Amino acid sequence: MNGRLPLAAAVCVAAVLVSGCGAAGPQGTTTSRAPASAPATPSTPSTGVEGSAEHVTGPAWAHVHNLAYDGDTLLLGTHEGLYQHHAGQPPQQLSDTPFDVMGLTHDGARWLASGHPGHGERLPSDLGLRASTDGRTWTTVSLLGEVDFHRLTAAGTSVLGVSAHDGALLRSTDRGASWTRLDNPGVFDIALEPGNPNRALATTQSGPVASTDGGNTWAPVRGAPLLAFVAWTSNAVYGVAPDGTVSVSGDGGATWQRRGSAGGQPGALAANGERLAVLVGGSVLESIDGGMGFTARLTGIGGH
Repeated sequence: MNGRLPLAAAVCVAAVLVSGCGAAGPQGTTTSRAPASAPATPSTPSTGVEGSAEHVTGPAWAHVHNLAYDGDTLLLGTHEGLYQHHAGQPPQQLSDTPFDVMGLTHDGARWLASGHPGHGERLPSDLGLRASTDGRTWTTVSLLGEVDFHRLTAAGTSVLGVSAHDGALLRSTDRGASWTRLDNPGVFDIALEPGNPNRALATTQSGPVASTDGGNTWAPVRGAPLLAFVAWTSNAVYGVAPDGTVSVSGDGGATWQRRGSAGGQPGALAANGERLAVLVGGSVLESIDGGMGFTARLTGIGGH
């Protein structure tokens, strides 16, 4: 991976979070690194309403790796399975098996994920790419025993993924059946434009980069803020900076406007319309106004 840039004195909490399960390379070095920022103490923003949040306990909540929305339902890729959370109710395990859900995305027809097998699953330690139409039953698509994707994004038949072990940026144009290795500009997080697999936006330690050819080539986004995570919806791109500042772009990442703040270093981001979920420390914070204000949706998440 050619994106190993020097970090600031403090390692970003987000990098530790997403690399917690199997992200170390063969020699024990981390291959996916988040944009660095000054140290920040994760906290619930002043706009958060802690009393309205659901508090979670149990081994599944030692790590949450990824967030996604299915309508208003929040999906959480945890250390012990894919969980769903309907507001006002306790989260419930959705996946039939408690596999360690790392990369997580939706291609318009299927959920795609990667990670490691759960208790009782006799599978290689790296699950490659697996797919599900309902989030419950999963089948292997490709790369079983070869790749653990910590980043996945999809649009139609195209999938982009970042391998945890060697930092490789891989692309499939046949729904994940076969893969091509691309030059990696140091991608930490990545998003494809919904409905247009040629346009991609990624975060790096030097700032966001954009591609108009499906990830073959990348160019810096001039004037863009430093971002750790990006989420591309049908009407906007949302980004969260290493310090939790939320920005939005209505033109595919070319220009950005600052919104509010999630209050600390982010560990994951999901968006649907103007609804945003950000993992900060041990809490999932949610905004329903495009990132202007946040309230706590889930608390009690540990291991970070």
